[in-house]
Amino acid sequence: METLTEAIPEELRALDRWVCANRDSKRPMRCFDGGAASVSKPESWGSFEDACDCLAAGIYSYAGFVFADDGLVGIDIDHAFDEEGMISDGAIAAIMACKSYTEVSKSGNGIHIICKGSLPFRGRNNRKGWEIYKDARYFVLTGRTVIFDEIAEAQEGIDAVLADHFADMPLDGSSERRPVIWKPTWQNREDGRVNLCPTYPVVSSGARHISLVSYCGQQWQAGVSEDAMLDLAMRANERYMSPPLDEAEVIQIVESCKRYRR
Repeated sequence: METLTEAIPEELRALDRWVCANRDSKRPMRCFDGGAASVSKPESWGSFEDACDCLAAGIYSYAGFVFADDGLVGIDIDHAFDEEGMISDGAIAAIMACKSYTEVSKSGNGIHIICKGSLPFRGRNNRKGWEIYKDARYFVLTGRTVIFDEIAEAQEGIDAVLADHFADMPLDGSSERRPVIWKPTWQNREDGRVNLCPTYPVVSSGARHISLVSYCGQQWQAGVSEDAMLDLAMRANERYMSPPLDEAEVIQIVESCKRYRR
């Protein structure tokens, strides 16, 4: 099935960030001269109208949208449907957390979500069927929408996806995997005993939000109550975030984490 261009949100149509693709390939192609495109070369992208013209002429079957770190985030979920065609619990959780444009992917077995927000990195693939990007990547779009057909602000949903599916991955560009995003340590006391309360490294501005999301997610999964989690989050914010996040942002993080399954 070709891209259903009439289903593509106007917000994406207005951007000159379009490429094309064939049925049997994910390689991005320029939609104005037939050459290969690159997700890192804006001069190889075209307009939505250019892409539509290529599809109408039968040159390509699909239009593709390039992410370029301007406030749009793409989430790609593989194997989002079971054998009976029902959407998996994980995919449903992500869709309902983001409440933004959602479509069935080209394979027919995956889900794309495109929403407004940001990431503490350019993109990640957790090697478990989940990918998330804000830059230097493109999605082959189908326009086969599921539930939501408009682009929406979804930072809370993005944070939930990060905490659920990318919490063991590094924030920088390295490929090294870590057990958690923000790792505590337990220091020995002078009498040789171990302190019950752990300490955390101080987090600079670039990673404060996702670190606190990871921390709150750990507390929630451990069975901490809502009131206690908020108290712990406020304390961690003041003690370890440099500078501390606004109180409203901490409350928003706690509210987001409350939606995770225990």
